[in-house]
Amino acid sequence: MPDATPSPEAVHATIEQYCARFSAGDRDGWLALWAEDATMEDPVGSPVKHGRDAIAEFYDGNVGGADSVTLTVQGDPIVCGDQAAFRFEIRPVLGGSPFSVYAIDVMTFDAEARITSQRAFVDLTKLAPAE
Repeated sequence: MPDATPSPEAVHATIEQYCARFSAGDRDGWLALWAEDATMEDPVGSPVKHGRDAIAEFYDGNVGGADSVTLTVQGDPIVCGDQAAFRFEIRPVLGGSPFSVYAIDVMTFDAEARITSQRAFVDLTKLAPAE
């Protein structure tokens, strides 16, 4: 039976693509990083989204209102088996003005390094004009 834990390199690659595809507006490519039955709690404390269709609705709601959104990983993600945590900057451009807020994502991954769950620790009250 093959190992069900993805390699740390594969998890790092998924995280890199998670940010790159979201930032590029590649909705389908970003959604392909998720397992079909994945869950998302973004932000933590909000209702959990179940499945790729619900995650697609989240994407549409968050990208649709912004001119653009860039996600940039800060430092190296910490990978432990099939789980990872990383800090990143969310930089939306709203009405032509750039803003910034930091978040920490905690994710789990399947054997193919697809995201099976995500929890986003972010305080949107800290969204502020970017310098």
